Amino acid sequence: MHNKRILIAKASMLISLLISNQSIAVSNATNENELEILTVKGQRNKLNSEPSEETVKLLNIAGIDGDPLAAVFSLPGVLYAGGDEGGAPAVRGSSPQDNAFFIDGMPTGYIYHLFGDSIFNKNIVQDFNFHASSFGAQYGGATGGVFDVKLRDPRQQDIKFTLDASLIKTGIFAEGSLAEDHAFYASYRRSLIHLFLSEGTEESDGITIIDAPISDDYQMKYQWQIGKNQKLTIAALGASDKGGANISELSEDGRINPDLVGNERVKSSTHSQSFIYEHFGNKSFSSLGFNQVITTDRNNFGAGQFTHGKNTQNNFRASVTSDIVPNHTIMIGADAQINRFEYTYDIINYTCTEITSDCESQRGDRVQGDDAIDIDVIGVYLVDSWHLSKKALVEIGTRFEKDSYTDKSFIHPRISLSWMLSNSNTIFAKGGVYSRFPNSGQILPTIGNPNLKPFLSNHYSAGTETQWNNLWSTKFEVYFKQLDDLPRATDELSQTPSLNYTNDVSGESYGAELLIERQKQNGWYAWASFSYAKSERTDELSKQTTPYWLDTPWVVNIVTNYEYSDYWEFGARFTARAGAKYTPIVGLRVNPNFPDNFLPNYGELNSETLPNYVRLDLQAKYSNLPFGLDGSITFALLNALAGDNVSGYYYSPNGSESLTNVPLTAEKGLEVFPSIGIELNF
Repeated sequence: MHNKRILIAKASMLISLLISNQSIAVSNATNENELEILTVKGQRNKLNSEPSEETVKLLNIAGIDGDPLAAVFSLPGVLYAGGDEGGAPAVRGSSPQDNAFFIDGMPTGYIYHLFGDSIFNKNIVQDFNFHASSFGAQYGGATGGVFDVKLRDPRQQDIKFTLDASLIKTGIFAEGSLAEDHAFYASYRRSLIHLFLSEGTEESDGITIIDAPISDDYQMKYQWQIGKNQKLTIAALGASDKGGANISELSEDGRINPDLVGNERVKSSTHSQSFIYEHFGNKSFSSLGFNQVITTDRNNFGAGQFTHGKNTQNNFRASVTSDIVPNHTIMIGADAQINRFEYTYDIINYTCTEITSDCESQRGDRVQGDDAIDIDVIGVYLVDSWHLSKKALVEIGTRFEKDSYTDKSFIHPRISLSWMLSNSNTIFAKGGVYSRFPNSGQILPTIGNPNLKPFLSNHYSAGTETQWNNLWSTKFEVYFKQLDDLPRATDELSQTPSLNYTNDVSGESYGAELLIERQKQNGWYAWASFSYAKSERTDELSKQTTPYWLDTPWVVNIVTNYEYSDYWEFGARFTARAGAKYTPIVGLRVNPNFPDNFLPNYGELNSETLPNYVRLDLQAKYSNLPFGLDGSITFALLNALAGDNVSGYYYSPNGSESLTNVPLTAEKGLEVFPSIGIELNF
């Protein structure tokens, strides 16, 4: 199955290590007769030890196994970039690499495991803020969306333990007080996928598992409440993934590209440690943070090919928020980042981007490299939230960004306007300019272009929020994104083909989203989202405009949860969306490097559409365990409607292929899958 080939897919030039500025998360302050203000106002030091109500709802979504980041795929504007096999989120027509992720305002290496699940234990998430576009100046290094994860504070309690296990993973969690005003929690989890894909398993398609896939992760937080106004937090988190398989000459990949025949192994890891000091004044809030993140990626494949990369990243962040000026809440902050990227490789160089229809046509020579580069990034921002009246708010922000590698600097203005028309209806409009550092594999010497410029984007959005009554509310939003200076692989149209990549792609995406939500009453709550979207890319050299590969015209998500009794809780999640775009295979050609093999010829880029996607997940949770045990059992049925969701069509040589016979296979997603999980507290 193709999802198993995640382990052994052809390695990219170098796995991109996310380089982004990070900034502080902000809290909400609301008043029945005033606008919702997304700024931190002066507050006394207090523990945020419990998950927010909205976070609890997200964690209870059916079919996600309590994965806090998987919950975001039920929100408007978010798609899996990898189908049912998982993958990073794509937001409003942007690339998954365009996003920025914040954990307590500090960066991490990667946040998704090899098979698509996130690295977070569900027991530690306090709040989850998602900004699909047009976000404020306190966020940098992103042209897509911003995922702002706030981990909760440790509880002041006797030390307790939680054990949980499912068919997917198992883990242990500990939490409690060490002394007065000193508390901690620690989590460790390990996947169980290797029990289903054990070593030595030989597939019918010529692939043999040689290293069973294993992923694990950990999170630790220690916190000291220093009196009434100060807080010191020390945290550590990490994750790792590894797996491997043998590609034989009889396999599909081996027949298409004999360079891949041999053992393929993938091993990735990230480890970070952070120190965050916070001070809470009567009219101000300040934060000072430092962390170090070390991310490594090792890929070995084919006859001696490999890519090895290590990024050591040191981050410093400081901010002050104050409302000492009447009617103004002012935030001033600075981010600094020092990167040391060490890499070595021995590969056949393929220069491909998201608008390359046939990557095999971009095959280059076999090249070797061993070097290190330094990348320093700084960001400074100012945000003024001006309360024009009790019903009107304007937020004006400016962000300065500069990096030492491209030697480019930007001043990005951003603005948002909110006006409360009545106690139940608010209209808003937002806009801003954004940039991000290029993909790391595309800016390296020899295999990339060190002079590649940062990618740019302009965001615009407007909408309305309505609270119809105490139960029902809606949010409607339209948006437009303009994308510039995106990467293009050089070819015969390029002035200098030896550059490998140039900034000669632009694009745009636009759409409308409607969110309908029912608050919890009589034991049940629900929400439904409806999205219309269009996304495309333009090759500035050929002047050809094509749909983006993640262009999805419509998406429907419906989530509901019902507490039937004190012991039983039921949930359901329904997703339907238009089929993804794909580039059709229209014939075969002789492989010029291996004359006994064929390569597929492709038609127009992203000119065809897959069948529509439909999936229903069901879940039941029972919390009255025998023998007086404190815990619960969760039963889930994934893809309950047995949707035959096709994620692509692939050339699958079987020995009968010829220039006139092109065997194709439809790659399908998750089949009906029952699951059971148990959680025990003691």
